[in-house]
Amino acid sequence: MLQNPILNPKKPFAQLVADDGDTGLIVKYIGSEASATVTVSASGDITFKHGAVGAEAVDPTIDSGGDDDGVIDVSDASANTFGEIVDMINASANWSAYLVGVLRADNANASTGSLLARTETTLVPKVTETPLYKDTSKVLNLGIRVGSRTKVGGSEEKSAAEIYQIISTNTFGSGTSIVYIYEINDEAKTETLVYQKAGGATTVEQTQSFVTNGRGSLGVSKQGNHLLVKLVGSAACTGNMTVVGATGMGL
Repeated sequence: MLQNPILNPKKPFAQLVADDGDTGLIVKYIGSEASATVTVSASGDITFKHGAVGAEAVDPTIDSGGDDDGVIDVSDASANTFGEIVDMINASANWSAYLVGVLRADNANASTGSLLARTETTLVPKVTETPLYKDTSKVLNLGIRVGSRTKVGGSEEKSAAEIYQIISTNTFGSGTSIVYIYEINDEAKTETLVYQKAGGATTVEQTQSFVTNGRGSLGVSKQGNHLLVKLVGSAACTGNMTVVGATGMGL
């Protein structure tokens, strides 16, 4: 491969996701308590607790409806998109979060809760990054993020990403299936559609390649941005998706 000047050095990237295996968002506890926990209910609501080990209590710095401390209720108007959820988490001095396989406008309450249920999970403060997975049968899509986070923990490094290949199989029956690529700037909260193409026939594996003259072509982000690949079914989504590419840092 020839070197891309915005990716120097490159780090190979490859990820496979399947039903209920792709991440909606990553959550981390950054507060001062000794322990913290996160729970996702069957309806997609998220409960945040912190405190002494084994005696964690709900954190009142998060409350989507003003009536239930420590809970983001995805049926509330203030928390029914993933952008609203991540902003609400980051507004608390005790928690941080970022989106992975979703767009900010994606419905967080599709078919009564877009996140997969998760039993109470303990987080090591300022260390554990806990993934909250999407419920594929409800959101009808799979997503893969390609690219590192920008300016995290005081770093001034700028990330970038490129995609070489997307391999996908989707059982969507009589509906349709589309592969999208978005370029995303986390800081500016912008999401730009840069590519879309109909997926393969239902149950049939499809390969889309983006390599021209030894480097990614359409699937390339600017420095400071990352890419999001989504396989979306119109009426159903059951299958898997693999993305092969590279990430890197530059000045």
